[in-house]
Amino acid sequence: MFNKIKIIQIRNFPLSIIFLFFFVTAKAQYAADNKISGPQRIFIQKMADIHPSSMAGGVLQYGKTFLGQAYPRPKRAAVKQSNGTRQYLSTSNEELEVNLTQFNCVTFVENMIALTQTRLSGVPNFEYFKQNLANIRYRNGDINYASRLHYFSDWFYENEKRGILKNITQEIGGQPFNKNVSYLSSSKNVLTKNKSNYATFASMKKVERAISSRPKYYIPKGNIADIESQIKNGDIIGITNRLEGMDMAHTGFAIWRNGELYLMHASSQFHKVVISSKPLKEYLSKNKLHTGIMVGRLN
Repeated sequence: MFNKIKIIQIRNFPLSIIFLFFFVTAKAQYAADNKISGPQRIFIQKMADIHPSSMAGGVLQYGKTFLGQAYPRPKRAAVKQSNGTRQYLSTSNEELEVNLTQFNCVTFVENMIALTQTRLSGVPNFEYFKQNLANIRYRNGDINYASRLHYFSDWFYENEKRGILKNITQEIGGQPFNKNVSYLSSSKNVLTKNKSNYATFASMKKVERAISSRPKYYIPKGNIADIESQIKNGDIIGITNRLEGMDMAHTGFAIWRNGELYLMHASSQFHKVVISSKPLKEYLSKNKLHTGIMVGRLN
């Protein structure tokens, strides 16, 4: 009798282990699912819902799903400058910000490109998305304040170097854009007031000199009607401006509707992602600070 009981116990022992394994695995999976971040949940949904066939088509497909998404309001620790950009009081401990619920004009463009790149790559996982986002946002993907592509002509330049886009401004009728940049190191900016991080300040001065010395081109806003037929859906539009020390003040994607060229962008005026209510040429003409555009075509 003792031997029989012993045999039953031995035979049932593996079943207990199997049951325990599945219980622990299920519990771990449940915990993991509930630890998925908000951005990751949105990312997973977007990867499942949108299947673009091209970069230009993809950025507009993803962009449309974010219409109405909020534009971030100023934080208490931020200084809101007259041109709408915000520089934070600290330049240290830079981290990759991944936010798919709020966008400013630049982060909207960056995130739509990174989503499309990731989906088209055949590796639609969140870590690869973050890698793509860092490579778009930072010089050589190096995540620190001085490496971030704060000036949008520099953003064009660096992303053209890595094959993400082609700056077509000159070839579609662009004129020389002789504008020096110095905003980030100017006396009005918090980076200057935070000179305790001297290495960052010196790095930004070096970057500004390099940007200022490069040949740059733009389409004056009065000429857009003459060249707009050469702009395609999904082209990146960078809007040049009159502000001293700044190259561009805004950006978005070109989108054609009923034979007219509009701008899909994260609007600081409306505090959300929108398609401009007026065609691009009219949108620009109503803002005295806007001087023209640069155009980048996604590869």
